Amino acid sequence: MVEFEELSDERRIALFETVGREALRRYGIETADLSHRTYSENVIFEVSTADGGRYALRVCRPNTDPTDLEREIAWLHALARDTELRIPAPVMTAGGDPFAQAQVVGVPEPRYCALFTWVSGDYASGDELTSRRLAKAGEFLARLHAHAETYRLPERLALPRQNADALNSMDISDPLAACFPIRRDIVAFEDALSTTASVMRELGEGSDVAGIIHGDFHQRNYLFDGEEIGAIDFETMWWGYYLYDLATTLSYLVPDFLGDGDPQPLRQALVRSYERDHSLPADAPRCLRVFEAYRLWIMADWVAGSPRMLEHDWARDRLDRTPQQIRALLDAL
Repeated sequence: MVEFEELSDERRIALFETVGREALRRYGIETADLSHRTYSENVIFEVSTADGGRYALRVCRPNTDPTDLEREIAWLHALARDTELRIPAPVMTAGGDPFAQAQVVGVPEPRYCALFTWVSGDYASGDELTSRRLAKAGEFLARLHAHAETYRLPERLALPRQNADALNSMDISDPLAACFPIRRDIVAFEDALSTTASVMRELGEGSDVAGIIHGDFHQRNYLFDGEEIGAIDFETMWWGYYLYDLATTLSYLVPDFLGDGDPQPLRQALVRSYERDHSLPADAPRCLRVFEAYRLWIMADWVAGSPRMLEHDWARDRLDRTPQQIRALLDAL
């Protein structure tokens, strides 16, 4: 028998669809059309039911911590209840549980599965990524962070803090170090961590600067239905600094992703719109550059530790250029 890891993506996705259909029975959904949308670590299916329902079903990666999943669902419930933001609202199982678990023959372990309402829209790229749309993104983040100022997870689900102490205790991971045998490159990553930790200490940990954040607000995770913005993929939520969400978006408003487009009007539209609804530190431009460097470190560490990502030439190319990009950001401080 062929090992699961040796199967083609097509065959694995077919097995994950079987897992998804088994999970949907826990939600009282016996028949539905499933369309595969993405497969990286998790697998996402669009679910269409006979009564017109449209959902996103996530078949989670094998090492998913159920507490993390419960945190995400609790937060999304609160956002759906307290705001008008277009987000994937969680759907409870028929038994009232926040997620299901399913296992089928051919997949070596049971998988947690979560169901959410569908967020309509498409991500914007190239000429579609306009200043008007970036202003919408800034407004969305400002409202998300305003909610985070007062929202608290239940005590048993409290998040560890990604603060200066946490960063100071981090080392460069073995997979990342293996990708960069030249010491000067490793120093760039170390400088990104130490400089970010210093800025975090300067900012403090008040709810006006830190709280629950999206954690991955790049242009494939905010969608436009016409000019209406929505967001997806809240799985990477953590307790962190609001500037990190902004810096994540800014880190994609660069020539690598925009081609010949001028990034400055887009970057300005994002930050100015955000600042109309949520305050920024007095030295926000400096802090944002530091958090951009931190985002680059996080993405480099993720790619280096993800064999599936390293299979792509574009991912390896961007990984190789990361130390130089970090140095450019920090040298401009």
